Amino acid sequence: MADSVQSSTKDPRRNPLIPIGLAILTVLIIPPLIYSIGPQGPIKKDNVVFSTGQHRANFANMNQFEILGYQGFCLLEAREQLLVLESAEAREDGMYLLHKMGSRKKSFPGCPSQAQVLLHEHQITLKPDMWGGIEDMLTRWFLSD
Repeated sequence: MADSVQSSTKDPRRNPLIPIGLAILTVLIIPPLIYSIGPQGPIKKDNVVFSTGQHRANFANMNQFEILGYQGFCLLEAREQLLVLESAEAREDGMYLLHKMGSRKKSFPGCPSQAQVLLHEHQITLKPDMWGGIEDMLTRWFLSD
């Protein structure tokens, strides 16, 4: 009987949760990684794009939001969603005409919801900054008051 106890301690069974956890982690990590390193196509009309950082955006109609205190421009935050109304190729000035999406209320000088703004190609991207979004989410979770 002592031999059977020793043989069972010499051959411990592996915990099946470790391989299952690694498989789940792989399934969750690989698709976003492939998406983030893949090429982005050309920006066309009716595409949803994201701002690449905090940018000054000029209003398409300079007088549209004067009553709210804006002087022809507003500030876009990183990763804000915008809908392309006109591509740069269709416009003479080479800028994109974009419609700010979302209903989050921003304080002045942030861009008001439903504003039409003009941006250059280097200020927008088809893919949101995924790693920055994860960083923001973790910051909100752990550093919120």
